[in-house]
Parts: sequence; structure tokens; C-alpha cells
Amino acid sequence: MLRRLFAEAIGTFLLLFAVGVSAGEPFAVGGSLLCAMCLTGFTSGAHFNPAVTTGIIFYRWQEKTLNQKDLIELLLYILVQFTSAILGGLVGWAVVSYTVHFDITDGYMDAETFFGEMLYTILLVSNALVVGHLIDNPIVCGGVISMTITAGDWAIGKITGGCFNPAIGFGINIINYAKNGSHIDHTWIYVLAPLLGGILASCIARFFIEELEETKRKKAMG
Repeated sequence: MLRRLFAEAIGTFLLLFAVGVSAGEPFAVGGSLLCAMCLTGFTSGAHFNPAVTTGIIFYRWQEKTLNQKDLIELLLYILVQFTSAILGGLVGWAVVSYTVHFDITDGYMDAETFFGEMLYTILLVSNALVVGHLIDNPIVCGGVISMTITAGDWAIGKITGGCFNPAIGFGINIINYAKNGSHIDHTWIYVLAPLLGGILASCIARFFIEELEETKRKKAMG
């Protein structure tokens, strides 16, 4: 378990570092995510995101495959993700001497930002859950997930900043607040919206996974 927790720590650290030093540039973030997945060998499942971990918890709970030991480990994943995100933000700040933040773009409302973050987190976590049932290749699966983040950032980045990760949203805004004393008021959106998206994604993904598995069974039976 320690090796898996370390993999989550390294991956989340690198992800927030990339966000910090690139100011959230879509390909920098998506590419760094895929690199972190490969670096850690998908040892932990390469969550690097409390929304993904939450989605997996609720998916396995619905499937009745979640035991107490696994639940404790997954909850530790979330703790490690938040902690490592803050550390990644600190190192990024030290390297570039400035901080970035997630906040609502002028002219948009809380509800619009919340919905945008939730919607693309649903897409991200759903893909993370479903793609492994489509193809047995972790590199391809990681590429799909990374491109989902890149696409989401391009789609709504001008409105929300394109976070889709509670640990990243919390960590980057805490570091910015420590330096500048600003942009903390809407941090709750970047934590709660992705978490809710992860929970909803577990239900949506389960619906399609059941259909995929049924199709596979029919093909196997000829």
C-alpha cells in the first residue's frame, strides 16, 4: 500500500507543479498527467484526483465490491492527494516566483462555474471508469483521460479556469492566498463541484459499463 500511496503523492505533486508553472496551459497539464501516469507505472491506478478516487469509491460501493480495507486505502489516497497538491504548489511558487489561482471569470456566476466544473468532471471520471472496459492498454487509457482534461480546459477554461480536481483547486488557491491574500472566496466551488461530479459519474459510468459487459457476454456466447 505504501508504494501506491507514494505513487499518488508523486503524481498529484507533478500535476499541481505543472499547473503552477504553466499557469494551467492545457497541453502542459494534460501531458504532465500522462507522464506522471507512466512514471508511476499506473501502480495506484493513477488517480491523482480526489474526484476520481471518490467516483471509484461510489462505483465499487454500488457494485458491492468495496471492503473496509480498500475503503481505508482509497480515503488515504484522498488525504495524500490534498497534501501533495499543496507541496507541488509550494515548489512551483519557488520556481517561478509567482502564483496562479482558480476563480470565476468576470461576467459569469457561481452557478455557471459550478455547473461547468461538475460537468467536465463527470466526463473525466466517467472516462476513467469506462475506458478500462473498452481496451486493455493503460497507455491508451491514460491518453484518453489526459485528453479529456485538455479538452475540458479548452472548452470552459475561459469561464472556470478548467480545474476538475479538488486537490488542485484547493492547493493552488491556498498557495495563492498565502502569497497574495486573494482569490479564496470561490475555492469551495473547485472542491465541491468536482466531488459531486465524481459521484454522479460513478452512476453514469456504471450504466454504460453494464451494457458493455452484457455485449461482451453475448459476443463470447456467439
